[in-house]
Amino acid sequence: MIRNFTKIDPDETTYKGDVTNSSVQSSAITTGSGLIRIATTTHAHIKFGSNPTATESDLLMPTNHVEVFSFVSGDKVAFIGHGAGAGEISITAVD
Repeated sequence: MIRNFTKIDPDETTYKGDVTNSSVQSSAITTGSGLIRIATTTHAHIKFGSNPTATESDLLMPTNHVEVFSFVSGDKVAFIGHGAGAGEISITAVD
């Protein structure tokens, strides 16, 4: 049996935001492993960078989905709802 475990970085605070029809940018995310975990409660388009702005052309995270991404420590995550979708997003550094 294969089990996948994600160790959340206890030294970093999880960023939580409201997903709306406007692009929102997280604070800078510090990760020693180069990985972040993103969870969504609604369809959300995401984009990474030093000063990103998300559009509906960017990567789509489905509703109630969790994914781990390779990430440059110190960058930010921008997110925007898909269509009229609204919900929450959680962004956490992985140890």
